[in-house]
Amino acid sequence: MNPAEQLREAADAVARLGCSSADLAALPDAAVLTGQREIAEARRLLEMYAAWMAATIADRSRPELGHSGLAAQ
Repeated sequence: MNPAEQLREAADAVARLGCSSADLAALPDAAVLTGQREIAEARRLLEMYAAWMAATIADRSRPELGHSGLAAQ
C-alpha cells in the first residue's frame, strides 16, 4: 500500500472515532487505546508528508534561483 492510501485509511480510522470530544469520551477503554494508536499513525504519516513538502519548498527556493525561487515569489 502506498503512503497516500495509508494516510487515507488512517484518516478514515480517526474519523470513525467520532465527531466530538463527547463521542470520544463515550468510547470503551479498548477503543480509546486503539484510537490513540490510530491517531499516532495518522500524525506520523502527516509529518512525513510535511517533511516531503518542506524538502520540495527548500529545493525550489535554493539561493542560486534568486528571485525566481519559490520563496522569493
